[in-house]
Amino acid sequence: MPAPVLETARLSLRQFTEADAGLLFDLDRDPEVMKYVGPQYALPDEADYRERIRTYFLPYYAKGPDFGFWVAEERATGRFVGWFHLRPALDYRFAREAGFRDGEYDTGYRLMRWAWGNGYATEVTRALLERGFAHPAVEAVVASVLVGNLASCRVLEKCGLRRVSEFPVPDFEMPGAKYAVTRAEFAG
Repeated sequence: MPAPVLETARLSLRQFTEADAGLLFDLDRDPEVMKYVGPQYALPDEADYRERIRTYFLPYYAKGPDFGFWVAEERATGRFVGWFHLRPALDYRFAREAGFRDGEYDTGYRLMRWAWGNGYATEVTRALLERGFAHPAVEAVVASVLVGNLASCRVLEKCGLRRVSEFPVPDFEMPGAKYAVTRAEFAG
């Protein structure tokens, strides 16, 4: 397994490998996990997840260690928790709809249902904010969430992000919300 790229009190984040395809397949098979992601974005089999890892996640690592998608595991047990990302916001598939701009970096996550409510999302998102703002190119950290996903809205707010706008999201009846925290806000 690759060495950790980030550790928090309870979790360790590492780079994806193609061997993680089964973990992603299992994660995205849970309809509750995909409720605010969209079941249409789940892939049909492990081979498709290997391809996603190979063509979408792994190229981030070639750009440097600070940004990308990472596997999250419990430090104590090694148990798969889900994944987190920090990437240029313009890489988000609905960046235009969300009003994301150059200089903004997008954070997000997807967690196994058993991991919900344990504070993992807040713990790692705070660490990713620190990581992001340590990089001079990051003017703001942003996130998008469907407005009905109240748990994720609370996570972002606990981490200091504020809701700045709402936007229509293709394939969903409810709007998305853009959350943001600027470098100056984070430092204050």
